[in-house]
Amino acid sequence: MRNYETGLSNKVLASVLVAVIVTTGVFIAATNLPGDEGNDTITPTNPVSGLGARAALYLNSMRDNVVYYWMCNSTFVNQDLSDYYDSIHSGAFVDGVYMTETETGGVITVLFSPYYLNIRSEGSLTETEWNSLSGSLIDDGIGQMVEAANPPSAEWPHTWPVDFYMTVYFNDNTCFLVGYTSSDELVYIVNGTWSGIINDRLSPPILSFDDGYWLTEGGHFDIPLQNLYTAITGKVTYPGS
Repeated sequence: MRNYETGLSNKVLASVLVAVIVTTGVFIAATNLPGDEGNDTITPTNPVSGLGARAALYLNSMRDNVVYYWMCNSTFVNQDLSDYYDSIHSGAFVDGVYMTETETGGVITVLFSPYYLNIRSEGSLTETEWNSLSGSLIDDGIGQMVEAANPPSAEWPHTWPVDFYMTVYFNDNTCFLVGYTSSDELVYIVNGTWSGIINDRLSPPILSFDDGYWLTEGGHFDIPLQNLYTAITGKVTYPGS
């Protein structure tokens, strides 16, 4: 398994990185909650008033600035997806997944271990499928969550790897990270900056983070993560199969 770089050590990832961070820029971009006048074109579906809705509003406003989405080092990628592909090709192990938007929809690329052999496979989504998947994760997932009343200590998460972990890289050298652990029933969201240089690891080091908040997951990620799993396994086959 390749432990993909995130710009921080595992020790930091397990204590400081996952202190949910939303930059001041998020709140500048989302001063008005979804549904307020002037924000109708980027309003999450059925939003609640809270931090999650503001984060979703920000993410929707940045959709045209996305370079790609990257997932690694999580139960979702390394266990759930690996189990599926192992059932098709014995010994298959998923190292990472990245997704890019195209003029006609989107492309999902799955990278398999060992990473240095460059074993990968792609699948395409139509524009409708891409928008539906994005809306599920952002609007119906993050957008429905409220700020956690009792954020955890700096020792969170209590287990590693986390259940789900995704970084969105934007073309203005900013990025947005979201992670989730079912044992804590919490989601963390992180805004930061990156170099803008895509290396062969596909996860460029994150250069900086600011202060922020935790979200209560509240079951809002159940369906979005199932939809993501279905999209990946339904569109991407093991190479050569």
